[in-house]
Amino acid sequence: MKKKLWMLTGGAILGLLAALAGGLLSAKTGWSTMNDPLLSVGRGLRALSLSGFEGDLLAWLVVLLVSGAPLLLLIRIGKKGRGMEDLLLGLMAPVIFCWLFYLANPTQLGETASQIFPLAGGCTVLSMGAAWLVLKLLRGLDGAPTQRLAAAFGALLSGCALLCAFSVAYGGAAGVAAQWAWVVEGNTNPGGLTLPVLIVLGVLNAAPGLLVAVTMVWGSELASVLGGGTFDQAGAELCGRVALACKTAAQATVTLTVFANLLQLALVGELLSASFSITLPLFSLAASAGLFLLCRCLQRGAVLQEDNDSII
Repeated sequence: MKKKLWMLTGGAILGLLAALAGGLLSAKTGWSTMNDPLLSVGRGLRALSLSGFEGDLLAWLVVLLVSGAPLLLLIRIGKKGRGMEDLLLGLMAPVIFCWLFYLANPTQLGETASQIFPLAGGCTVLSMGAAWLVLKLLRGLDGAPTQRLAAAFGALLSGCALLCAFSVAYGGAAGVAAQWAWVVEGNTNPGGLTLPVLIVLGVLNAAPGLLVAVTMVWGSELASVLGGGTFDQAGAELCGRVALACKTAAQATVTLTVFANLLQLALVGELLSASFSITLPLFSLAASAGLFLLCRCLQRGAVLQEDNDSII
């Protein structure tokens, strides 16, 4: 459990650093950072193709090998292991071929499309690969034993918790930076309490999302216990601790949301920017409440099982 919580802390820190790095780069610079390497690949293929017959042959060989990699993987899987999701591998081959071809021949796309296509094509290929991997994993879990399903569910929750911690920290820090930039742009003297309060509000608004990440970690621990096949006293005690933690998380989510509004209301005369909210973070509440109810149901089931065993 402690290792997973440290993992969440690391994910949140990475999110903060990513937001800081994103603030130092303009949108145009960030686009160029991702797009320029792909343009360099296209220029390299074009230069190789124009270097002569042997260079042109080598360029085509590189394109065919890279675009044919999904087909080689499809052959390696074999007929028995194939499923409907493997159609994506067959579709990836022509997509990769077209992507590499137009990287090397951007003039055939037009000026605007030639600047957008490299990164757009790369993202499309990556999304197809990710979709195939997810569908393949899901089919592999179909009919799997309980222990394997529980392990996969725990790993999924841990991964979602890490992603949640990263995205919440990144979104919170980027939001505070954007609000402060707006305040600085619209006011000649942006000092005072505005920046400290913006930072405090950023932390308060990010807290429900971070609590959801922690809730997912508790869920992964519970999944590992349930995957053991037996629900003993230790499992019941873990359910009690997780239920109490989820209840605390739900209470903290509501309290922090209200406190953020009260803080702005109390300092409204001193602030150059305010953002009041009349909604509650329903996803955070639902995640905490759902896991709380699950733990209570498991506890009740364990008690009933003990009663039945004692009667028998």
